[in-house]
Amino acid sequence: MTMLYENFRLALFSLKANKMRALLTMLGIIIGISSVIAIMTVGDSLSSTLTTTMEGFGANNIEVYLDYRPDYDGENYYEYDDLMTRDMIEELAKKFDGKIKAISVVCSLGDAQVTNGKKTAKVNVSGYTAGSFYLNNVKLVKGRFFKEVENSAASKVCIVSDKYVDTMFGGNKKEAIGSSVPLEINGKSYKFTIVGIYEYQDAFAGLGMSSGDNVRTNMYIPYKTAEVMSHDNYIFYFDFMAEQGIEQEQLIKEVDAFFEKNYYGNNERIYAHCYSMSSMLEEVQSMLSAVTLGISLIAGIALLVGGIGVMNIMLVSITERTREIGTRKALGAPNSSIRIQFIVESVVICVIGGIIGMILGCALGMTAAALLKCSVAPSIEGIIISITFSMAIGLFFGYYPANKAAKMDPIEALRYE
Repeated sequence: MTMLYENFRLALFSLKANKMRALLTMLGIIIGISSVIAIMTVGDSLSSTLTTTMEGFGANNIEVYLDYRPDYDGENYYEYDDLMTRDMIEELAKKFDGKIKAISVVCSLGDAQVTNGKKTAKVNVSGYTAGSFYLNNVKLVKGRFFKEVENSAASKVCIVSDKYVDTMFGGNKKEAIGSSVPLEINGKSYKFTIVGIYEYQDAFAGLGMSSGDNVRTNMYIPYKTAEVMSHDNYIFYFDFMAEQGIEQEQLIKEVDAFFEKNYYGNNERIYAHCYSMSSMLEEVQSMLSAVTLGISLIAGIALLVGGIGVMNIMLVSITERTREIGTRKALGAPNSSIRIQFIVESVVICVIGGIIGMILGCALGMTAAALLKCSVAPSIEGIIISITFSMAIGLFFGYYPANKAAKMDPIEALRYE
């Protein structure tokens, strides 16, 4: 332990005596380490933000949609008999009672513009079932959700965003509840009464893609109301969520089998297919991780160049200190002592460079993530790997010069000018 401490002290003394040379030697290590950590920090931040964003879209939801069979090569079109109906979905809910937590069916009526004097707001009008609010994580800040009787009677009631209230009512939520919303959809005029206000959440804000103040927000109306207005009783797709503790992949297989057995088994063209958003999220994250790793490996080439620079400077250092090595060996220092001295010096150079690179890399990565408006998450894994790798470089590239110094002939070393 005492010998290691002495070697460490000698290494620091040597670096202090040649500050500029030591800094230039460390430069390759600093650039390599900082590049790897910065890239991995940005990658981790993007991955974290993507996960949060996808969860806002319903990453745990399972979508059921119609698709053409893989072996079908005819004309691509749907007939009404192919489409799903509310009866099918109600039967599915009964069949999987206890396995399916909620089902969301949405009927989109498209975009509209609400005008009140000089005030205008853009809305996207959609018919929602009770399960739609749950699956899409709609949070009320004032008022209430639809009553079952309002849905059954196709009532003209709606739920708007707090952003809509800010635009049309100056943020006065109390005034907004019970107010009318005039709409024109498909050439027909309607008046809806506001019964609830939900918290607007910009799903793209975390990715630096916020739409600003003039954003189009969703206006929700009862599903039955939208169905009557659109004159369309057929469904192309719907979402559902599994109960907690239910294995998602197994449930997907069972739901696929349910539709195949009961509705689409004899249909040669189309079938109902389940798709999990979490599967897509895993694929995207895997691709993002692969890209981050690939770029990090390219940046890691700088570490290799830095290691070669360390070996080069150590060879120069040994040449300059030949007489010192000869004196130590003449006084009885074993080869292992000489070898350890120069290996420690090489490792110290790399570790100091690694620490500087770590600080610089974290700063650059966090700054880049902040500029991209991502959640900042320093890569702990990248820091550990980089520092460990820098120590390994010190050992690897320091061994050859250290071994060369250890094998010097003491007499020849003392005679060196």
